[in-house]
Amino acid sequence: MSINTANKDIALYNRIKKGDRIAFNTIFDKYYDSLCDFSYMMNGNKELAEEVVADVLANIWIKKNKIEIVHSLKAYLFRSTRNMTISYMRKRKLNTVHIEDSIHFQPVESSNPEEKIIQEESLIYVENILNIIPEKSRRIFKMHRFDKLKYQEISNILEISNKTVEKHMSKAIKIMREYKATHLLLVLLSFTAIIKIVFSFQQGTFL
Repeated sequence: MSINTANKDIALYNRIKKGDRIAFNTIFDKYYDSLCDFSYMMNGNKELAEEVVADVLANIWIKKNKIEIVHSLKAYLFRSTRNMTISYMRKRKLNTVHIEDSIHFQPVESSNPEEKIIQEESLIYVENILNIIPEKSRRIFKMHRFDKLKYQEISNILEISNKTVEKHMSKAIKIMREYKATHLLLVLLSFTAIIKIVFSFQQGTFL
């Protein structure tokens, strides 16, 4: 997350502390979906994730005169979501985490059928890559690449060392590179097979 973005968030939070509902709604709309995704990755229950995030964001308003945030509102929200998710899971005795996550991805609407197919294929491709990455590495990768959190912020939120964050990121990137290489090879082989079939038709040798 850039310094400029962090400063804007803090400025919005300072307005919230003064009772500015527009500023609160801005923060709510900005972080609700990504926080829900994050909580869902931990507990595997969409309704519980939404309940957790609603409470976390509500606390920003209700306890605005008690909560002091100096550096990163985003890191605070993710850390609060993590802690509250764990708390809710303990209360409901949810000891196992079931992951069937999908990326919060909303392709741009297009009236062009070809563009729609490309968007759908892109989504499937990205989901396929993420699904083969181990749970912990996938969570950290998404926090860094999709939620734009820095390694130190992820380290603070998950309460792990920077080295551990780097290790999981390296693992995720390695798996993705291997997948891309394999996927590209399969595409080339398929393309070659199609060319051979077309050539056989042209030569009248296709059986």
